[in-house]
Amino acid sequence: MSGVNRRNFVKAVSAAPLILKGRTLLSEASSPGKVGVRDVVQADERFHLTLRRVLEGEAPRYSDDFLLADVKPTAERRFTEYSGDLSGRYIGALATAARVYGTHDRQLDSLVNKVIALQKPDGYFGSTFHYEKPTDADMALLWGNGRLLVGLLEFYRYKPSEQVLAASNRIGDFLVRVSPLMLSKEIRDAFGAQHFASSYICWTQQTEGLALLYSVTKDERYRKLTESIASVIERRPGDHAHGYLTSLRGVMELQALTRDPRLLSQCESAWQEITASRDLLITGGVPEGWSPNNHRTEGCGEGDWVRLNLQLWKATENSRYLAAAERAIFNEFAFNQFATGDFGHRVYTETGLPATGAARAWWCCTLHGLRCFPDIRESAFREINGLIAYEIPVDGEIESALLSARAESDLQNTGMVKIRITRGAKEKVRLAIRKPAWAESVHLNLKDSASTSQLEGDYIGAERVWAPGDLIEVRYEMKVRAEAAGNDRKVFWYGPWLLGASSVDNPAYFNELTTDNRLHETPAALPATAARRGFSVPIAATQVGYSQAEYPDQPGRVALRAIAEQTGQPTASWELRFLSRRNT
Repeated sequence: MSGVNRRNFVKAVSAAPLILKGRTLLSEASSPGKVGVRDVVQADERFHLTLRRVLEGEAPRYSDDFLLADVKPTAERRFTEYSGDLSGRYIGALATAARVYGTHDRQLDSLVNKVIALQKPDGYFGSTFHYEKPTDADMALLWGNGRLLVGLLEFYRYKPSEQVLAASNRIGDFLVRVSPLMLSKEIRDAFGAQHFASSYICWTQQTEGLALLYSVTKDERYRKLTESIASVIERRPGDHAHGYLTSLRGVMELQALTRDPRLLSQCESAWQEITASRDLLITGGVPEGWSPNNHRTEGCGEGDWVRLNLQLWKATENSRYLAAAERAIFNEFAFNQFATGDFGHRVYTETGLPATGAARAWWCCTLHGLRCFPDIRESAFREINGLIAYEIPVDGEIESALLSARAESDLQNTGMVKIRITRGAKEKVRLAIRKPAWAESVHLNLKDSASTSQLEGDYIGAERVWAPGDLIEVRYEMKVRAEAAGNDRKVFWYGPWLLGASSVDNPAYFNELTTDNRLHETPAALPATAARRGFSVPIAATQVGYSQAEYPDQPGRVALRAIAEQTGQPTASWELRFLSRRNT
């Protein structure tokens, strides 16, 4: 594939317990407005799909022995050389889910204790670390220990424990010990992008764990080391995107604590470089490897990209970051989620995403994807300047001194979101609803009288003395829009969703000359009788006439659906960039 063609693709558009096979998820929601398990099951379907896969799924099953294999280590599965990687992600994802969604896996505490018992005297986990001359295996060990440090600290945030903090400190002290060597130019040069998953990003991604450790301990050694690592982060051609983005997320963690403008500037510059490159995909995500190694995607990187953009948004209030996160959430992140709940890899071409090469990456992406959901949920609302703002039309909740509210999104079916006040206020509070660029307009419907007005920027507001039970219905007006995508091609959107032609819905559309098919009619809504399935987006379902490249005299019709629907169907091939009708 030529570089020009690939560039055209990627740059075209800049409660009661729930029993799970021996595990019990307990609702710890006791305060008013707190979402319990029953609400989670009904509302956050995507989160629940992946949570269920992690706790009760097979192929493989995340048993304790399976998880502990990378901290012992034993060779019973892939990637145990990444010591603490899988176990750390598992602990962190479930602990954060428990904190945000109000659920808890009773076996998690036991697993954490088993992990801590395997820590080496020097503070690290896994095989022997070679201090004199590190190899790829040592870089892998560093990577895994970094992920485990994050996981332990996320568990500590949920359930503080002296034993967990002590183990985290021992990892931190080990990282401080090896830092002079790992920061040296010799090591930076020795582990270039050709090492990929064992490249220098195995060291730079320590920023996340070290920043979290500093936030708990206020030990200046950890802050200074995080800053030193930040100074050597670089985006190398062909290198691992997940490692690089995780490194930046760690820098943003420290920036949130120190408010150092240099750290923010570093991450904003990195964001600008990525979005201006061929590595920003039309789906709103990023590839597994930076160009020229950008031939497939990775769920870990997609989760990182969402979370980095949300961090930048909270730090700057610049809407471009929120828009980038939103595009990725509704498209690439959703598309990447398999029907099993796993996340993983998809190959892409200049015009679409073929089914061939799709892989469930249970060893990292599934757990990293699960970890992303709480950040999305916590970003739906925010409190700012004495008002409550609803930012992303997804399920979410906010509990603040002003008031508490919960949003339930039905955007995919009706274009509506319902926001219910769960704890009111004695004084008037302004509730502001963001109007995204993809919405033609946003309308509020309140059962009782309340003043509504256009606020500064793209927000509409309602102000009143809110009472528990008050309901605000938000309607987003959306339509199909076509955008030029280079080389006489177009892409189609409906609201926040990228539309594509799936081989499951359109078997006749796909054949040897698929990419030469030409669309030739104005898009129209798909009939209401069209088949629905799990995770469908019926409001965006569209049909359009086309000329089959192999027999153009027999025109047909193709169904365009939100690529987010991939989760609810077998792995399919999707076309995204379509040839336009020739001018006559």
